[in-house]
Amino acid sequence: MLEKNQRFKSLLYVLADAALLFIGFLLANYIRFNYVRYFEPGGAGPALAVARDPRNIIAGLATSLVLVLIYWVAGIYSTTRLRGLAERCHACGCKLAAQIQPGDGRIGGPSVRYKVPISASACPWMHVPRMRCHALTIDEIHELEEDFRRSVQIALRSGADCVGIHAYGGYLTDQFLTRRWNTRTDAYGGSLENRARFLTELIAICKEEGGADFPVIVKFTPDHYMDGEGYRAIDEGIELAKLIVAAGADALHVDAGCHENWPNAMPPAGMQQMTLQSRSAKIIRSVVDVPVMTHGRFGDVDKAEAALRDGVCDIAVIGRGLLADPDLPNKVLAGRPDTIRPCISCNEGCIARVYNGETATCALNPRCGHEDGSIDIPPAAHPKKILVVGAGPAGCMAALYAKQAGHSVEIWEAGGHIGGNALCACKPFFKRDMHRMIRYFERELLVHDIPVRFYTTATPELAAAYAPDHILWAAGGRPIAPKAIPGLDCPKVYLATEALCDCCDVGEHVVVIGGGLVGVETALQMDMWGKHVTCIDMAKTIPSEPGFKMNDMLMRDYMARSNVDFRPATKLVRIDGDAFTCSVTVEHAHEQQQIACDTVLLALGFAPTAQAAAAFEAVAPVTVLGDAQQPRKILFAVGDAHEAVRKLSD
Repeated sequence: MLEKNQRFKSLLYVLADAALLFIGFLLANYIRFNYVRYFEPGGAGPALAVARDPRNIIAGLATSLVLVLIYWVAGIYSTTRLRGLAERCHACGCKLAAQIQPGDGRIGGPSVRYKVPISASACPWMHVPRMRCHALTIDEIHELEEDFRRSVQIALRSGADCVGIHAYGGYLTDQFLTRRWNTRTDAYGGSLENRARFLTELIAICKEEGGADFPVIVKFTPDHYMDGEGYRAIDEGIELAKLIVAAGADALHVDAGCHENWPNAMPPAGMQQMTLQSRSAKIIRSVVDVPVMTHGRFGDVDKAEAALRDGVCDIAVIGRGLLADPDLPNKVLAGRPDTIRPCISCNEGCIARVYNGETATCALNPRCGHEDGSIDIPPAAHPKKILVVGAGPAGCMAALYAKQAGHSVEIWEAGGHIGGNALCACKPFFKRDMHRMIRYFERELLVHDIPVRFYTTATPELAAAYAPDHILWAAGGRPIAPKAIPGLDCPKVYLATEALCDCCDVGEHVVVIGGGLVGVETALQMDMWGKHVTCIDMAKTIPSEPGFKMNDMLMRDYMARSNVDFRPATKLVRIDGDAFTCSVTVEHAHEQQQIACDTVLLALGFAPTAQAAAAFEAVAPVTVLGDAQQPRKILFAVGDAHEAVRKLSD
């Protein structure tokens, strides 16, 4: 009966796909033949008759159905790309593991099959807690298992060398494993053995399809690192690990946390301590006799080597680091780890884009996601003499790309260091690993023999004397200090960037004006230095800038654990003071208050410097990059640099 239902559902999916294709065909023709007359003189003419011809409609329907059937029978939906990936891996002497996820459960949403999210039990949907998930019946569990079986079969036909089972992080399989989300009283609930039944049956399916010697990796979470009722702690995680191994798993991939503490899954730049994955992996490795692998900022190979050396794991797993530099393993093998393009753990190009349904890329590697060569920079057909103004991320990467394309390049930097405003962004204690990016720029500029003229303020006269063929303006953004603020000329008022870079004398009592990302990070750093800090912003919430959810969760955690007095919905009225003392008058809910302090730090954002670049257009063509065009994240600055050089080299 199960097989019959599955075949029936598969047929329905085929027909649904055909219907969607046909609807798309009709819509395209309707727009094409009914609205073209508004854009072309004379209108559609006789084409309207063709579009409305019943034979044309029948032909479209038949074509849609045939295409979908061909796709389905040939397995184009499922196997072609994976088979090609397996072949390329094998050609390079690598193995391919296909990780299969049985479902999102409460983490996901409704689907074609289910009108509401599914889970082990009728627990709250994560995104709308008042909505309850559909508790899977035993028949539905078996249907999911058969779907999983077909996925394993696809992996095997495609040449995968092993299968990984996705059972971690609060997704569907982990929901079965966890008392908080599994309140069942049947064979799939209650005891740990029962809650693990779904997972152990998935392991058995892998062995049935691939054979007893076919390797199976289970990625699971031994400790959720949550205090609430029903979450898993390490003691139960140890017992679960033993149970998984007894069920036939050949290796364990240890993760940590769940979506309620999501930053633990892919630690952002702000997480500096030993990752929770490493902490759990070391414990699990001591109680099982199969290889244990884990991950967590191992794109920094020093951390990976330390984990292997200290007995944390048998295999160090690298994910984001390979997006930043796909040649990372080869560079390690060749003894050149210092040449690795670093992952800065910003999560903006990879997980944030995937989370939003976009193609993954990398802040420091724009080619990531475009390995087909569609955006590669070709060798310059006519090499140019290029002047790069500014040595921030956009300027450094533009210079490197231009030099590699065959252009002659020189950088002019008004300050005395590589990095621009990013150098200040690296100063907070929770972002110190971002210094790896600055060191990478310094090393690469030296290796490629790109001259950098420090303390050189670009002027049209100097640029004219240099006589470039093109100017790449990457002078960054200018900190905003509105003159309309009364008391701005007080001697105790500084820019937040000056304080972060230790360019001013910060007193014991600090008021930070601005609750955006820079303001919050500055306030937290001042708090870390032992200062008494108040941070104000007119916005209703602090941070006032929405960030990627994972990074935002970590930032709010730091804020909650700090001693900073964050005051949203608070307006700055004026600053009073002299060379010795100062105070800030603020207004909240129509009431004014005076805050005594030693130092006022302005974190009101950055303004682009594109207008200044206009004066250079008489010297040579100018392209504005990065924050100079619009203050944004490093992802966009590096992307601007890549695109500008690509256009220059075409």
